[in-house]
Amino acid sequence: MSIHNYDTKLPELSKCPFCGEEPIAYLTGNEYSKKRSITIKCPKCLIKRTVGAISQPTEWLENKAIQLWNNRVNIK
Repeated sequence: MSIHNYDTKLPELSKCPFCGEEPIAYLTGNEYSKKRSITIKCPKCLIKRTVGAISQPTEWLENKAIQLWNNRVNIK
């Protein structure tokens, strides 16, 4: 997994439930901006999940994004 514009180690994300591709995560904003979001996206089938927060720490946002992505139902 790669995080664009963000340097951190995130726990392993599950592969895309639709095609099995490795997801890519994007961070918008940073610790100093009031509003930030993390988008986890499949580069092959383009399915994505975005989690945003106002005034929540980035660590909370990472955990929530990973939890929501990994808890999706696998179709295959």
